[in-house]
Amino acid sequence: MFLCGLWAISMKSAVLCMLKRNPHDHVLYRMRLGELESLAETAGYTVLERVIQVRRKEAVDYVFGKGKVDELKELVDAKGVETTIFYNILSSKQQYNLEKYLRVRVIDRYDLTLEIFDLASVDELSKLQILWARLVKAFPYRRLGASIKYKIGREHPSFMSLGEYPYHSSLKALTGEIKKVEERIEKQRVLRMEQLENRKRLGVPIICITGYYSAGKTSLFNALTGLNKPIGSKPFTTLSSKYHLSSHSRQDIFYVDTIGFVNDLDPRLIQAFQLTLNDVTASDLVLLVLDISDPTPIMKLRLETCQEILEFLGIRIDRVILVLNKVDRLLESDVVERFHALEDNVRVYPWVLISARERIKLEDLTNMIYEKLRLTCTS
Repeated sequence: MFLCGLWAISMKSAVLCMLKRNPHDHVLYRMRLGELESLAETAGYTVLERVIQVRRKEAVDYVFGKGKVDELKELVDAKGVETTIFYNILSSKQQYNLEKYLRVRVIDRYDLTLEIFDLASVDELSKLQILWARLVKAFPYRRLGASIKYKIGREHPSFMSLGEYPYHSSLKALTGEIKKVEERIEKQRVLRMEQLENRKRLGVPIICITGYYSAGKTSLFNALTGLNKPIGSKPFTTLSSKYHLSSHSRQDIFYVDTIGFVNDLDPRLIQAFQLTLNDVTASDLVLLVLDISDPTPIMKLRLETCQEILEFLGIRIDRVILVLNKVDRLLESDVVERFHALEDNVRVYPWVLISARERIKLEDLTNMIYEKLRLTCTS
């Protein structure tokens, strides 16, 4: 359903922009831009050009320096670009100024990620979390726009005036909308916490499958549970957590498939999806899935991203098993090379090489899970 929805989107033209602060970075910025392009294509954009400026600090007004903004304006006009997408997270002032000057829609990777989430969301909680994230991001932008529209050059409120009353009324309406969404999310939070407590009372271990998007988390979930949940090649096909009780001769287990991570994730998005991420923090074990077939620099960056997010969520190292997935896509020599590249990262975890799709080495993983659970219960 998600993929059909994506292909139904009419393609929109876009140019990608990045301010590169580190002049010595000759690799990682390309990876980040490549990922931004992949996300843009997932959201239905046709990327026409990339614009990069190397600068130690962002320009307060436009992110880019004035000369580069002029260059971007010429490109947008010449190519008929509809949307400009920045990798950098834009302040309200930067976004407002860029839209006013370029006269096209301007978004950043926060907005772009939410667009993809919107396409993938099917349940009420996901939609509420996305709406909250949109409103919180929009508030300072709307405040700036309303301030400029109603305050500059206008009189204070009086009979027949259009001064500060409309300005405050506009912000009050948006604040009220945010509050209503927060109240609905709170009801969902109470319900979700009750469900988690009920599962905990059963005494059945909860194992959460997490990791970078498109690492094969849902494939692993299907392989461990015998289910056939939809698997997509596009990012973020899973937004709401899926629980399944698997009965085994050794031990019953709740397996959970949940939202994937992404590089440079804005803290506000983590906050927005806190309810979903609670499924990670409440689990007894975390299977951290890594696509070992990725090029080595990308693989390392994605693992480090996942490690940072798990640390932010308070997940202890002793609760994690590193699952190196998609081993079927590599020659044995490639596997050895990638594993050596990860040596400093993986030494802190128990790890296993598998292919979820081909069901390779799954028994090694399940044995590791049961042993880890046994040690957890006896410690």
